[in-house]
Amino acid sequence: MQKLRAAVVFLMLFASWSCTEEENTPILVSTEDILFVGGDKLRVSGRLLTNREVFADEHGFVFSTDASFSSPILLSLGEKKEPGRFIGEKNGFKIGQTYFVKAFAEVDGQRLEGQAVELKTLTPSIARFSPTYSSAGNELVIEGKNFPEGTQVFFGSQQAQVLKNVFESKITVKIPPAAGQIVVPIKLLIQGKEYTIPTSFEYQAGKYSKVGDFPGNLRIYDNSYFSNSSGFHVGLGKIKLGDNYAGFQRFNPATGTWSEVSFPGNRRRFAFATTNYLGGGALEPTRDQFVYDRSLWKINGSTFERLGDLPFNSREALAVEWEGKLLLFGGLDGAGFLVRSFDPQSRSWSNKQNAPVTLSRNGAAFVWNARVMVLASNGQVWEYQPTSDTWQLVTTYPGNKGQGFPVAEVIGKKAYLGLYRATQELWELNLETLTWKAKNQIIGFPQSINSGHFQFNGSIYFLRAPEESVSGSLTMELFKFDPDAI
Repeated sequence: MQKLRAAVVFLMLFASWSCTEEENTPILVSTEDILFVGGDKLRVSGRLLTNREVFADEHGFVFSTDASFSSPILLSLGEKKEPGRFIGEKNGFKIGQTYFVKAFAEVDGQRLEGQAVELKTLTPSIARFSPTYSSAGNELVIEGKNFPEGTQVFFGSQQAQVLKNVFESKITVKIPPAAGQIVVPIKLLIQGKEYTIPTSFEYQAGKYSKVGDFPGNLRIYDNSYFSNSSGFHVGLGKIKLGDNYAGFQRFNPATGTWSEVSFPGNRRRFAFATTNYLGGGALEPTRDQFVYDRSLWKINGSTFERLGDLPFNSREALAVEWEGKLLLFGGLDGAGFLVRSFDPQSRSWSNKQNAPVTLSRNGAAFVWNARVMVLASNGQVWEYQPTSDTWQLVTTYPGNKGQGFPVAEVIGKKAYLGLYRATQELWELNLETLTWKAKNQIIGFPQSINSGHFQFNGSIYFLRAPEESVSGSLTMELFKFDPDAI
């Protein structure tokens, strides 16, 4: 409208000027267009109107919060040597404030001013931010509009470093360290006014602390482990550069101490173990030749009761307990797809429908709400329903799958999966929504393999051994993991 009005005035003047001497034509200034209004920035155009040569010592715009311009804010554009349009931009205005603006020019010692135009600066609004879940040091982008320069961003009480502000609509910040809280509000402080984003930000969490070393500074491989009310038991297997390990070491998480536990059976490697059962396995007297042990044992705390023999060889099988029964998945020596069930009442074994993928101890299994879940070495998570003897693909692990031998532990409705061989990634799976969240990476030697894991009082413990090929005096380390700590 302002531009149209100025054009009409100019045409009328031009028509009258053409009938007079050029030196007698008047010089006018028009406040033309409001080109841009932001939170603290204004861009305005004006025009110097005449049909002859003109020189302005100064021109520009004047802003004020009142129509009388009692407290003018000057934007000088300097000299102007010819008539026509001019544009000015100025920032530093208050958000959501009414202003008046008019163009001006000083010609031959006379100040010429255009008409005053009323406008109002805009208030900030926030549309979204991403990511909503990340860790300190990463970048986060806030999108919206009318973010003036000087906008400050806070994650809870922690101020973030603003890396860039693009077109007052996209702010990129560096996520600050957490101050003890995992879920925090994101707040923008603009000209002393606080704007809180309704959606909260969640820090990637998970705190690891080293508990201690395995007794004797030993490293054992192809071992068995189980956990019950008596403690966390780790044993059997083969000592690096040594003999086969004969018994178990028991860790008491309440006292942080280890104690030795004897095992009445034969030494063996590759045996399966659950809270209540241990069986199978083999010795390898020469390379790739095995002497199998079919004995099956009932575990009672830290003692063992012989139940008899397995009707099959078992090496590296994956085992879980379900409603009082023992389920055995796969293994080596051609058993990769086999599923077997042991009924302790009848002490009998039965074969179930084959698994859809090969399974062994290079995968992991757990039970949640009477549902049997299996994490395969390829990252697929399957649900096996023993009652109907059926399989269903549930989800796929999103992290680095390494070389098998992952962990699986459940706390509440969340499963913690990962730490594949020679990787440090651990992921949280919400078992109700089937959504994944990355947790902080485990500390310690990166090239490690899991030798056992258990949970106690809301924390998960991981026993990690450096790869067998790693030389030196490195030993097996026990770590405590608090899923929701930073």
